[in-house]
Formats: sequence, structure tokens, C-alpha cells
Amino acid sequence: MKTFKDEIKCREFMSTSAKEIQSEEEQREAALAQLTVEQLAGMKLRKEIKDTLPGKNGNFVRGYIGDPDEIKRGGDREYWIYKRPISKYDSESLPDKEITVIFRRSFVEKVDYKKP
Repeated sequence: MKTFKDEIKCREFMSTSAKEIQSEEEQREAALAQLTVEQLAGMKLRKEIKDTLPGKNGNFVRGYIGDPDEIKRGGDREYWIYKRPISKYDSESLPDKEITVIFRRSFVEKVDYKKP
């Protein structure tokens, strides 16, 4: 492996490598630290999401909470996983760790969550 002679390229490579090494938990903590008070206040409540989404299709879900961070498929179900902070229990609580929207035959069957 050749050493970097250009110091700018070396720093850029090291910074991108450090970001890739971070665990999901560290990335989540960094994302939470960057949220402003207005963004925290504007998050949807978990109960609203769980009451609104069942029976809806993918287009409605994308419009309501955005594109998923990860999509998994298994059997006749599709799992849209949101790892970024999009919901919280109440106005005073921390954002949920993860929201999973479970689709069955193109319609939302269930919404799961992981508490902060």
C-alpha cells in the first residue's frame, strides 16, 4: 500500500474511514446531538403513527414519515426500518431508537418500535 503524499487526501480518507467504523449506536447518538429543539418538538408521536398507518399503502407511509433507512423482505411481508429519529412517546421523551413498519400484501399490517 502506498503512503499518501497529499496531506489533504490523507485527512479525507481517514475521516471517511472513521465514519465507517462507528457503530450504529454511535451514529444514532451523533444524529441526536445534531437535532435542534424545533426538530424535537416537531416529531410525530408514536401513538399517532401506530393509529394512522395500519391499512395504508407504501405511498402514504412515504408521504407521512419519509423513506425508510432499510428495507427487508421475508415471506409475504416487507419490513421498512426507520433508524433515524422520527417519533417519540410524548412531548418530553427522547426519540424512539427504531420504528419498523410491517407490510403484508402492500398494506401496513403493524408498526413496531424500540424504546429509547
